[in-house]
Amino acid sequence: MSTDSERARIRSWVDSPQARPASDTRVRDALGAGFTHDVSGGYRELGARGFEGGGPADVMAPCSVLAELTGQALEAGVERLTDDELVGVLRAARRVASWQQAVELAAVAELAERRVAEPSGQGPRPAERVSAEVAAALTLTSRAADAEVALASGLSRLDAVGTALRRGEIDLARASVFVAELAGLDSLLASVLADRHVFGAGGRTTAQLRQLLRRAVLAEDPEAVRRRQRAARQDARVETWPEGSGNGAIAGRELPADRAILADRHIRALARALQQAGMPGTLEQISAEVFLALLTGQAPGSLLGSTGQQGDVAYPAAAQPPPEPAPGRSWPTGPLSTVHLTMPLSTWLSISDRPGEVAGYGALDAWSCRGLASTLAGQSGTRYCLTVTTPDGYPLGHACTRTPPPGAAQPPPSQSGPERAPPRGGPDDAIPASAAAWVGGLTVHWLETGACSHPRQTPAYRPGRLLEHLVKARNPTCTAPGCRRPAQRCDIDHVVPYHQGGRTCECNTHPACRRHHRCKGSRGWQLAMPEPGILAWQLPHGRTYVTRADPYPI
Repeated sequence: MSTDSERARIRSWVDSPQARPASDTRVRDALGAGFTHDVSGGYRELGARGFEGGGPADVMAPCSVLAELTGQALEAGVERLTDDELVGVLRAARRVASWQQAVELAAVAELAERRVAEPSGQGPRPAERVSAEVAAALTLTSRAADAEVALASGLSRLDAVGTALRRGEIDLARASVFVAELAGLDSLLASVLADRHVFGAGGRTTAQLRQLLRRAVLAEDPEAVRRRQRAARQDARVETWPEGSGNGAIAGRELPADRAILADRHIRALARALQQAGMPGTLEQISAEVFLALLTGQAPGSLLGSTGQQGDVAYPAAAQPPPEPAPGRSWPTGPLSTVHLTMPLSTWLSISDRPGEVAGYGALDAWSCRGLASTLAGQSGTRYCLTVTTPDGYPLGHACTRTPPPGAAQPPPSQSGPERAPPRGGPDDAIPASAAAWVGGLTVHWLETGACSHPRQTPAYRPGRLLEHLVKARNPTCTAPGCRRPAQRCDIDHVVPYHQGGRTCECNTHPACRRHHRCKGSRGWQLAMPEPGILAWQLPHGRTYVTRADPYPI
């Protein structure tokens, strides 16, 4: 059994594996996740554990020692660990997996380099040959092997991303996002953007990271994005495939982004009208039926015919004669559903090609923003909002109007038509006098920051329309860690419950999706708002996660 001095040496190696003397080649047992070997080969608990928040194993870089520690925790029985230590183990296991995935991809990249260096001759290209070898070695399909080789190749030109994967700072999914989103850029610019955004990438979900990188690429080289879109649009298609459940799937690929968004919103508008008319099922189920009806030539109203029962869900029967709409009701005939488009004013005015974004969709290039805005401007009831931000995009104030800004956004050129003239200048160019007058005529409601003065507090449980709108403008998505549910589809939740004296005010309300709203009221969940818009979520395992809304596109 190890002596106290021996345990101290082992702990020093756990804290820093590099601290082991180079001359010491002996292999020793590493201090496990709260366990160590006893003389009988079993395990016994120690007073000090390594995977608790901030503990040595919780912060250790991936290496053979950390792999051994996680293995020992599993062998000893994870049921012996506290919630906090369980989270430490799963985080450590993810870091070890990332480290090993970096090894695998490095081996694939080296194999590809060797095949490229071989004399060329008759037969497949080097990439095809190495893909075939990888497929055989790892028992993959050709398509999966192609993706593995492409990922290894893309990662080899992004040194910072490869290093972060090897260190366990990001996982394979996030590394894949870097490779995919930066693929259209030259190596130098791709490397610069990777260096800029890899720090902190591990604290973002893949959706958040994808949006961040897409916005960065659109801002740095929009023409490269446009060229990539045109090339990919040549491969526009409709795909069908069997689902694992035995059902089928159909999807349109490489479609113009603005039209795809409008198509999705149109389907949802029809589904919502059918649901209000009495069609059974969830909105998602009805949307799927509307999608199939439109593609098979059925009138949406026909779905209100007699229904058949399949399993536990009622589905519309096969084609029925389309009934007449109820008195006073007409079926939607255009893209009438709500679309929340956010774009820089300079993009609307064609001064710049800065990207925008659509709630629930993500970053959107400038020309698609203008095309979408042009369509929405033709819809009755469209509302225009202006958000005043800090230089880095965080909201300071908000105003709304029914009057569009002057110089209405122009739709993008057709695929075969002439190119639109490039923007007049950068995003810092002065906006036209007419646009400046439009901005000056708005009533801006300034958001509360720091200590709240409660200017819009209401004694009622439900916030007023202005307060609710400002809270959702301040936090455009659910505030829970990693959640991207648009605020428009969230509840307004009180941080300190209303029945416990919590204010209905900016300093105590935030958007929360129904799932996280219910979780927040569950045992072990605690929520605090240190200042308006910044949330600190403490979860049952004891760790705290601080969230703040992503900045607006500027």
